[in-house]
Amino acid sequence: MVHSDLGGDMALVGKKALLLGASGYPAGTMVDEDFAWFYLGDGFELAKNVFKDYGVVVGLLSEGQELFCHSHKPLATAADLDGIKFRTIGLWAEVLGSFGASVVTISGGEVYQAAEKGVIDAFEYAGPTVNWPMGFHEIMEYVGVPGIHSPTASHPIQVNPQAWNELPGDLQQILMAAIERQSYEWSTELLVTDSASLQKYRDYGTEIFTVSDELQAEIAKRSLDITMKYVAEEPGFKEIWENKKAFVKTYKEGKAATKLKYSIYD
Repeated sequence: MVHSDLGGDMALVGKKALLLGASGYPAGTMVDEDFAWFYLGDGFELAKNVFKDYGVVVGLLSEGQELFCHSHKPLATAADLDGIKFRTIGLWAEVLGSFGASVVTISGGEVYQAAEKGVIDAFEYAGPTVNWPMGFHEIMEYVGVPGIHSPTASHPIQVNPQAWNELPGDLQQILMAAIERQSYEWSTELLVTDSASLQKYRDYGTEIFTVSDELQAEIAKRSLDITMKYVAEEPGFKEIWENKKAFVKTYKEGKAATKLKYSIYD
């Protein structure tokens, strides 16, 4: 049993992998939106169809939002990104490059050393819960939020077809239910542990900056422009895009209508 990986998935099935939950989709779905589309919408069936030649999709692993970056200075505006040596991958790399950043693609295991040696000026990796134990605060003075470049990281879980077919039906259902439950619990737990980890950064002395509204809006615009290019160029992308867009629009309307402006817990 394996979960999907951005680079590997795109090599197998193309840019469609981005819509099926891979991390690094700027201004894309939040974790609850991805989870809802997969389990309440058509995401599960669409993922099964896309990956049918490689494995049986049996669930979704959803993770939280990434930090926008670790850096030596605030990267809050479009002008701040120009000329920055920024480590990232995927669609965000394409968007980031359009702002004049110099994109560097290296593995996660090389990030600390690359930043320490000045090979890169900034990087994204994961969310606060994962990043804090990596020790990035030791070498980078700033952390950026929100992670608009990667609002969630959701990975379809795949099983070898032969092994799956050998399982009795009841065990298949139990496994799928366990994956769904674990994904929900993990993504919910991250909301708590990410908050605690951000406080660790503050206590350490790391400066936390907020990406400007103007830059966030421009990132969303450029991400949509590239998405429309994928819609025109890649077979099958349009079907998934339109399906997901319609579902998420409805889901967002429901969230907006029930969101409280005031709470006794604020």
